[in-house]
Amino acid sequence: MSKIVVFRDNIIDAIKELIPDLDVEWYDGLFDEHDIADWVLKTPCARVAVMNVPTNHLSTGELNAHLRVVVVIVDENRAVDRDGDARAWEFVERIAVWANLNQFGNPDAAPATNVKFQRLSQPVLRREGVSVGVVEWLSNLTIGVNRARQRDVAMYLGKPVEKMPLTTVVTSSDIHQGDRHLFESEDVTPEEE
Repeated sequence: MSKIVVFRDNIIDAIKELIPDLDVEWYDGLFDEHDIADWVLKTPCARVAVMNVPTNHLSTGELNAHLRVVVVIVDENRAVDRDGDARAWEFVERIAVWANLNQFGNPDAAPATNVKFQRLSQPVLRREGVSVGVVEWLSNLTIGVNRARQRDVAMYLGKPVEKMPLTTVVTSSDIHQGDRHLFESEDVTPEEE
């Protein structure tokens, strides 16, 4: 699976844990009033998108993807007028604070930077009691194979060597110091499994 999709799924899972009341799903990043009309049926809800992925080539052979993450929160009035607005702002603030300097459980991701949040003001939505908030940030994600790390790992038949055979190491100083008992010990090389 794509590292970007895994990263987005990590964000979705984390938001679900942060605010259990939200219906959280992904979207493709482009939304209009028809999408918001669909999302209002599931309020409160959040939609997570990863957009604009320019990359830099690293000396290790990997790509550094500069991900722009956007979370749209939609809520509507319930008990009194404009309580959806207050709740939407609360969700936006919680996600913005949480996103700040968070790696989202991904070792290949850098902490979030440039966290911005805003409330989208649309007169038509306001009259219908719908509140829309947006949280946006940048995160770098390293994608690809680290060629430098490949050179550091011992490989055998195309697989990394995880277990080295055990053996007794005898140096010439051991022989000269009279430690001849080293040669009388049993062979400690592991048997083949």
